Amino acid sequence: MMEAVPTMANTTARRHRIMLLNGLNMTNLGRRDPHIYGRIGSLAELEELVRATGDGLGVDVIAVHANDEGALVDAIEEHDDIDGYLINPGGLWAYGLPTRIALSETGRPTCEVHFANIYATGHESIFTETVRGTVMGAREHGYVAALVALIALLDAEQGG
Repeated sequence: MMEAVPTMANTTARRHRIMLLNGLNMTNLGRRDPHIYGRIGSLAELEELVRATGDGLGVDVIAVHANDEGALVDAIEEHDDIDGYLINPGGLWAYGLPTRIALSETGRPTCEVHFANIYATGHESIFTETVRGTVMGAREHGYVAALVALIALLDAEQGG
């Protein structure tokens, strides 16, 4: 059975709230290899892309970036009104166990996104085994794809 693509949310229902988490090494977007990271000019531009896409799909996106893993964990633990998470762990893909545990303990769905296909380099993310889905290698477009997938998961869980 084919699932429906998410559209504008029912305006009488509470909008989903998605937390976009960007970890280490994301502040240098726009200065990284465009063959891997695309033409996105900055982290702020990426966050606005995801927010605007979310708004168009009827969800609120709260963007959080930190080069300090403790700040990411704090953001997860301080917001109990989040319905789902998008995470690009950045440099935490190899050792971000506290962030992975914090996300898992929320009991809410998480989708992982990476600009590059880290598997192509022989690496594996420690987040992959606990998230609902992973999008890699699609540059900034992967964020949009992961957001759409996460909204579809949330809607399906609510019977929407």
